Amino acid sequence: MKIESQRKIALAVWGNIISPVFDSTRMVLIAEIQDGKVVSNRHEWLGPELPYSRALRLSGWDIRVLICGAISVGFARTIEVYGIEVVPFISGEAQQVLDAYLNGNLRTDVFCMPGFRGGRRNRFRGGRR
Repeated sequence: MKIESQRKIALAVWGNIISPVFDSTRMVLIAEIQDGKVVSNRHEWLGPELPYSRALRLSGWDIRVLICGAISVGFARTIEVYGIEVVPFISGEAQQVLDAYLNGNLRTDVFCMPGFRGGRRNRFRGGRR
């Protein structure tokens, strides 16, 4: 996975781990990446809003990638409409997930949620399946 020289990514978090279900998560960790390194990060309140409002908020923060656990199709599709890549069905400690993303190792089974192996977690990308 090639990383742009500068971008912001959001990780749906619950404490210091990836939140198991995005639909009920309230907090995201936003990391600003420049030349493959984190130059800043902060936590932001995402709130309990509906998919449209959450997508708008993520877009307003200039997020390009959302890394999360399980996510409903409605939430994922709405977020993707705003040009945000959704990387679903990820689990683990947030900092380790962020490091794996930066190193291009996020798509290994180490960070897959139980029951989501192989290409199944890419189901939200692209057109109809």
